[in-house]
Amino acid sequence: MDRAGLIRELHEIAAGMTKGEHRQSPGEGDASLVEQYGFSSLDALEYLLILEEKFDVVFEDEDLTEETLFSIEGLATYILDQRTGESPSLT
Repeated sequence: MDRAGLIRELHEIAAGMTKGEHRQSPGEGDASLVEQYGFSSLDALEYLLILEEKFDVVFEDEDLTEETLFSIEGLATYILDQRTGESPSLT
């Protein structure tokens, strides 16, 4: 899957969790999941669990930074890095 397709899918999953109700358009600036979809911290953790299962990745505790937890771009980078066997490059 290419980066653009992955980002689209990440937005679709997030929108599905909130029944499509979001505060900003997907991809608008570098808005966080909280800003775009109104995610609470529990929503963000549920989202990560869904992503782990769907993309067969593991979000390691030490990699759960603000960027990874709240940024679609950061999530896409993390997932792509894990799927290609690279170390996460978010620090």
